[in-house]
Amino acid sequence: MRNRYRLIRKRGVFYFHDTVTGVRESARTRDKKAAGELLFAKNQAAKQPALNVAMARAYLSGKSPELAKRSWQDVMDAKENDYKSDGQASTLKRWQKVCRSEPFQIIRSLPLIETEGEHFRKVLRHTKAGTSTNVWLRILHNYALDMGWLLAPVIAKKVWPKIQYKERRAIQEEEHRRIIEDVRNDLERRLYYELLWETGGSQSDIARLTADRIEWDQQVLLYRRMKTQNRGYEFAKIRIGSKLKSILEKLPTDGFLFPNLVRQSLEQRSKRFRLHCEALGIKGICLHSYRYAWAERARKADVPLRAAMEVLGHQSRA
Repeated sequence: MRNRYRLIRKRGVFYFHDTVTGVRESARTRDKKAAGELLFAKNQAAKQPALNVAMARAYLSGKSPELAKRSWQDVMDAKENDYKSDGQASTLKRWQKVCRSEPFQIIRSLPLIETEGEHFRKVLRHTKAGTSTNVWLRILHNYALDMGWLLAPVIAKKVWPKIQYKERRAIQEEEHRRIIEDVRNDLERRLYYELLWETGGSQSDIARLTADRIEWDQQVLLYRRMKTQNRGYEFAKIRIGSKLKSILEKLPTDGFLFPNLVRQSLEQRSKRFRLHCEALGIKGICLHSYRYAWAERARKADVPLRAAMEVLGHQSRA
């Protein structure tokens, strides 16, 4: 049988060339003998996959019985525990939801050592699989790799299906004003939307704001983002201008600024906003669109990048 892989040397480093897919993979060595041994192993694996799995299981059993028995359910549980220890409640909730989804049931009980690319493709081709399935499957796969629980990537990075995100856009000022007019009888919700417009904060961060975060003497609004509060990041910092001041003066002077909205879940607030938009015939926006709108206005006003990052609570220039 013809060997699937052949050895190529480039700039002193050896590579494996797949004659079927044309993909090249680094052998991560400059030693010809070591590269030759790895090449022999890869070709044997391609010729005798069943034997390869049996041999790998035997080697792993000698090193650690758990490695040979570990399934994707174990990876899901380990990642869930990480989210719990990090205090990322919203991310934890999304993780638990995706792990319960139908596409992920395909691999839940599958041993890691027996996983092939086709198993992942079945997950991604499932009728109920979408963009989030692709994103979370990558996270699951990379976590197993980082933990050393996988012998090699199930799917090479270059051949993962491309993630296709839905188009996102900022809310326009005219749309914002129409929504404000629509909720004029709900003072708390109207001020909430107004504060989102003025600050560009995330919907959860703004809903959880408390009066003690307003430093009137310094004319600054400070808060830690829920998304990064356990990573040692600095506070998001917003200078209080005349418009923001007029909004804050109408809110409670102690405790939560939005006592009713803070008790609602992210999904409940999002659904209510979506209903407002549908009633007004506004399409393509969500509560997060307020962040996009603030960022666009800041860019047009030539706000320094560092200042915009402080307001939005971003740690990366990207």
